[in-house]
Amino acid sequence: MFKILYKWSFIIITVFSIQAQANAKNSDVDLIQQIQSITEEAYIFAYPMLQNYKSLYSRTVLGKKPINVFSHRQKLLGPKFTAIVGPNNDTLYSASWLDLSGGPLVISVPEVEKSRYYSIQLIDMYTHNFAYIGQRSTGSKAGSYVIVGPNHDLGDLASKYSGVFQSETNFVFAIGRMLAKGSEDEKVAANLLKQYQLYPLTPLSDKNISKLSEELPPYSLDIVQSYKFIELFNYLLSHVSIHPSEDKLVSSFSKIGIGAGKTFDMASYSPEIQAAIKAGVKSALSKISAESKLIGAQVAGWNTTYLGFGSRNVMQGKYLLRAAAAMIALYGNDREENSSFSRQVDQKRQPLDGSLNDNSSVYTLRFEKGHFPQSDAFWSLTMYRLPEVLLYENEIQRYSIGDRTKNLNYAEDGSLTFYIQHKAPEGDKLKNWLPAPAGPFALALRTYLPKPAVYLGEWLPPEVKRVR
Repeated sequence: MFKILYKWSFIIITVFSIQAQANAKNSDVDLIQQIQSITEEAYIFAYPMLQNYKSLYSRTVLGKKPINVFSHRQKLLGPKFTAIVGPNNDTLYSASWLDLSGGPLVISVPEVEKSRYYSIQLIDMYTHNFAYIGQRSTGSKAGSYVIVGPNHDLGDLASKYSGVFQSETNFVFAIGRMLAKGSEDEKVAANLLKQYQLYPLTPLSDKNISKLSEELPPYSLDIVQSYKFIELFNYLLSHVSIHPSEDKLVSSFSKIGIGAGKTFDMASYSPEIQAAIKAGVKSALSKISAESKLIGAQVAGWNTTYLGFGSRNVMQGKYLLRAAAAMIALYGNDREENSSFSRQVDQKRQPLDGSLNDNSSVYTLRFEKGHFPQSDAFWSLTMYRLPEVLLYENEIQRYSIGDRTKNLNYAEDGSLTFYIQHKAPEGDKLKNWLPAPAGPFALALRTYLPKPAVYLGEWLPPEVKRVR
């Protein structure tokens, strides 16, 4: 009897032991899948911040541009400018990285005539456009605006200044754009930019003198495209305020060592967990890349990308979309500020290519009377050579064409046709010529301060046609 009971006890113990091992293995599999999923989610959330940090590091450390000081471009950008892809040929640029950790900063602007578009776009570390100073948002009169960090008490600042804008992050990128109505107007626009002022709200002291560029951790592709992103992400989290709606999400990242100011040690994890973290980064990058090809809608062969940018209210919860937008083009405007369209194909969806053009074959873009881009500021069509996506050098030094181009030739019915080709056209067509390279090219149609019909999709740009 004892032997029989012992036998059954042994069998029962063995069964439970096997079940326990199976449960343990399933538990390990579940944990590894969870770690990979958390890493993927954390990387997608962090990606816009990492791209933004690249700009901060490049400008202040590599480029040695000072913090909290505006730099201005005195001339419109041309083919020799290669620092960023897809630059516009319409406005003079201003830029500065702001460090609010030492206290609020003040941006003062002069009065600008109402007919001249200008804006200063304020972007936090999340890449949210949290405020604008300029024609659309604050008007054209002179004013002084206070920019404060996430932990600053606003007090009675609103009663003393033209406006007060609070950032969720200590690091803020300010981009200014001032319309120049052609090369002859550059000096007038540049003189307005020289009147911009950027200064601390309180007198300078050891506390509010920024030493940001001296303490920035290194940036490299190896860091941001691997598990090493966690260390950089932890640094950035120590300079931001976590929005209440994202507190639970960011807290969940702690399972892989993510947290404000934390030190990350990959070697402290098992080989299986390390592999899961690496796999999470790889899958996140793949998803972001795939999404970057789908941003916006395609209308009559034109692509819209402005849906990937905006304020927190507009972009709330759209983490993958925001990451994809950061992958292809940082610092896009709110759609109400600038709705742009781009294209690389003709009406038959064949690639645009200037080498195909001869005297009997050109591309045309025809705006019918009453169907011009609807804008309260200006619009333009800009030529870019591919694959660089840079302005194209040409004999007449025309890099864009639009509502400010002089001596355009309108048809008797009020329509306007642009001729887009490598060789110069003949007769009056020359006035409407946008030179193209003898090779592949892309076009960008920009509308600044677009009317709602543009960004709501009620107005559509016409096709670009290859005609004989």
